[in-house]
Amino acid sequence: MKVWKIVGPKTLSMEEVQGDLLPGYVKVKVTKLGLTSADIAVYEGQTDVSLPIVPGRIATAVISEVNEGSNFRKGERVLLSPYMKDEKGRLFTRGLDMDGYLADYVVLPESAVYALPESITEDMGVFAEYISIAAGLMDKLDLKHEQYVAILGANALGLIFAQLAIYYQAIPIIIDRSEKKLEEAASFGVYYRINSSKQDAARRIRQITCGKMADCTVFECRSAQQPQLAFSLTAEGGKVGIVGYDSFVSKLNADISAIMGRQLSVIGINNGAADMNSAINLLANEVVRVDNIADKTVDFLAAPSAFTESIDSENNYLKILIKC
Repeated sequence: MKVWKIVGPKTLSMEEVQGDLLPGYVKVKVTKLGLTSADIAVYEGQTDVSLPIVPGRIATAVISEVNEGSNFRKGERVLLSPYMKDEKGRLFTRGLDMDGYLADYVVLPESAVYALPESITEDMGVFAEYISIAAGLMDKLDLKHEQYVAILGANALGLIFAQLAIYYQAIPIIIDRSEKKLEEAASFGVYYRINSSKQDAARRIRQITCGKMADCTVFECRSAQQPQLAFSLTAEGGKVGIVGYDSFVSKLNADISAIMGRQLSVIGINNGAADMNSAINLLANEVVRVDNIADKTVDFLAAPSAFTESIDSENNYLKILIKC
């Protein structure tokens, strides 16, 4: 089996590894993998993740080999879970705490595999974790009918969260510096869009909400926005959801005086493990659309260029899929 490993800052190496089919495991042919901000952070050396490590936390695949009595069949299309639990119930994330899926073949426990409905394509499946995180955050924020939610960043997670907000009849306001991404948000039904490079976001939200400000604000740690902005956009007694990964969230700095002064509730979420099945259902029932969110697809052998391009792009959330 061929795998790509991050062996040092901005350094990928292809290696051959063995994978024995143990009882309760399946072997899969990885078909599509979506690079995430966490993968890029590890690649850039911005985390304390132990190297070498195989990146890639979410992927789709086809079952290649099974044991007798398996719950899966050869040739079945599946989604590979970003998460694993040990015997003590501790949660580990692929590509951060253990090897990920940037490989041609992977052997993994059946418990880490989800059957994909026919309506979900390979390209759609790689966005399931974003949907699970967004669904979990929706629940934690307890967003109500016709409440305003400001979303900092029209990246994949921001666009998906905005769609869920609309589904639950809340009112999303998406903020970004990229006109292209804001146009993409419009295609998903987001009416209120603010280009923070051209407009004062706080002033515009005050106008939209008739002076109240946003009931909730969502800040994604790798967005191009500053965390302080999230606090300044939120109404008195409102909620701020911070979405990120433990490996680099500690490097964010912000003045918390607005939290105290406005009596804000700050909620952190760093995984969607509890909502993966819900995410698949939301995707299958077309509650969330992910078409055109990916910027491009590259072949497995071109994986290093995908990492480089993600860093060198004008924004730091270029979404690239890898065809394995």
